[in-house]
Amino acid sequence: MKKELGIIMMTLLLVGCSSNGPKETTNETTNGTWDYREGNVLAKQSTKLLVVDSTDVTEIELKPELETVEQILKVVQPEAVWVTPINESELEAVEVGDEVSLEITGDISDSYPAEASAKRITVIDKTQ
Repeated sequence: MKKELGIIMMTLLLVGCSSNGPKETTNETTNGTWDYREGNVLAKQSTKLLVVDSTDVTEIELKPELETVEQILKVVQPEAVWVTPINESELEAVEVGDEVSLEITGDISDSYPAEASAKRITVIDKTQ
């Protein structure tokens, strides 16, 4: 009886510790919300960028009648963040439509769109 109980306990322990292999890294966290690490530039102002989750870009493209950023934010409601770079010179290399990698520093506001500061903004080269 002790031997059978020991085998059952070991089996449960091994099953509980097993893994389905390495998890793929994506642009989303486990709860399905955007992690703000990568996105597409929807708008550019003198000191900040409006970056949206890349998964929302297709939906935005399907609504060409939406002409302003305000209309897009109201109708499509993409995951979006206004990003202010610590080093404003990083804005020079970024254009509307670029896919970017963000290194957010500090807190991200709960407003819509969210607001955050970025230590680094890097344009992702699509030719690689």
